[in-house]
Amino acid sequence: MKKIKNKLTITLLVSLTWFGCADLDVSNTNAPDQSRALAEPADVESLIRSTFLVFWQGTHLAGNSWFISTLGDGMSCSWGNWGMREISSEPRAEHDNSPAWGYAGAAEDLWYGMYAAISSAKDGLAAISSGITLNTDADPNADVRAKVFAKWVMGISHAMVAIHHDKGFIIDENTDFSQTQELVDYNAVMAAAITMLESVITDCNANAAVSVPEDWLHIASFTLADLAKVTHSLVARYKAGVARNAAERSAVDWASVRTNAQQGAPFAPVGDTQYWWSYTHYYGGVHPYWTRADYRFIGPSDQSGRYQSLWLKDNSPATVQARQEIFIVTDDKRIVGGGATEDSLAQTPGKYMFNTGYAFLVPSRGTYHRSYYLINKTTEYATIEVAPMKDLVQQELDLLTAESYLRASDAANAVTYINKSRVGIGELTAAAVADGIGSDTDEPSALDAASLWAKYKYEKIMEGNLTHPWLNYTDRRGWTGTIGNDYGGGLLPGTPIHFPIPGKELAVLLMDSYTFGGQDNIGQPGTAGHKLSNGKVFRNRGFFIEFKKRTQMNKADLY
Repeated sequence: MKKIKNKLTITLLVSLTWFGCADLDVSNTNAPDQSRALAEPADVESLIRSTFLVFWQGTHLAGNSWFISTLGDGMSCSWGNWGMREISSEPRAEHDNSPAWGYAGAAEDLWYGMYAAISSAKDGLAAISSGITLNTDADPNADVRAKVFAKWVMGISHAMVAIHHDKGFIIDENTDFSQTQELVDYNAVMAAAITMLESVITDCNANAAVSVPEDWLHIASFTLADLAKVTHSLVARYKAGVARNAAERSAVDWASVRTNAQQGAPFAPVGDTQYWWSYTHYYGGVHPYWTRADYRFIGPSDQSGRYQSLWLKDNSPATVQARQEIFIVTDDKRIVGGGATEDSLAQTPGKYMFNTGYAFLVPSRGTYHRSYYLINKTTEYATIEVAPMKDLVQQELDLLTAESYLRASDAANAVTYINKSRVGIGELTAAAVADGIGSDTDEPSALDAASLWAKYKYEKIMEGNLTHPWLNYTDRRGWTGTIGNDYGGGLLPGTPIHFPIPGKELAVLLMDSYTFGGQDNIGQPGTAGHKLSNGKVFRNRGFFIEFKKRTQMNKADLY
């Protein structure tokens, strides 16, 4: 495919959102000029304070957070909402990148959410650089806090663009919008993000005692020292998760992943029933008619042989279309608490899910979507909505550490970290050095006879499910062969390995539409050229911050 350098000239229009602990106002859609909108210190601080909520809603309230969860085969759903049915059905179809697609809004949420956060952070930093100070006698560290926080949001926002999209723009505090900005590939965007975040870690450690107000992250008693630890966690996640296939994941600097993971800490903002909430944590945790546990997720724990002989079989198209829901027999206490027989009434709830005894999803849309098992891992949050929303858990860090040891052929240390969740939570038989390391091509498995790689992969999918929406997808992507085949528990053939710039944005950029995915397109880098119509593009639309308020999902809303 001919590679043509794409450029963008951006006219930045600032958008402010003022909010306090109790309520939020939506954006000023008149987009006032920056000098007037950010004339007062309180305005600047309010803008910077809002940037993380923009990021959070752009990931946890994005429509694509739903379809990406189903593409990762942790959650299964055949409802049409947010494009889940179209994009997760089998055989996999190519992603519809047309602005006219009924779920185009879901597909573009992350792109616009991340660049809204980035542009707002840049505006806030520019205001401080222009001479506005937030410091007061009562809060002499306000400038430091605001600058570090804004740079952190810029870093994590760029990282998510690199995780999800094939390319993007790199925008930092020094970007000159009078010059054209070039589109670069996901590796370049991620490299820039990591550089930003490593700088944030340095700044946080230099100002460790500075507090971060609770309403900035919805976490109490938080300091820049704590933010440094969370940033170490995110750097470990992003370095591992950016890989598009097994070869790229193998080439990751795993020593750096381990170092960051071991210096990291969990991350869980607290919900408020209004604007601080999460689609997947909420709807996925309390609604029995919504999503179910995919059998590719829980089947590798099955001891009865039904998953292997009745459900998985040869993975042929005929087998896939003939699949039916099955009961799982497992010692994994996260799936079944006890009574592990094929009798659904004998299975008591596990720690993360339970057997409902019925498969709710519509059979005509593909019986392979249907599952008896409902994930209730997030019930603690979903039932009251003012509990922690666990985006990043300690198990993720432990298992990234385990993978780093597996890749270094260090079985003794790998089993220590695998068993933290395998034994400590699942109550399964401990993994041992004698199991053998195996290979990164091994399928996930919880069974005693499985290799350490197989046991690790099972744990990584189990513990990552219903934390960050992209985690099951990025792990499976990193276990996928270079031509998109199902390689050691990777993405199903034809699953997009990343997503294009949204079709609506391509129209503004005067670029040809293109897309990814589709079983018939395996091996193709994209399904259309990436060229400019006239050699230059101007972008004159601003990003507006408009927060989504939590709404109740009813059975009638499913279609």
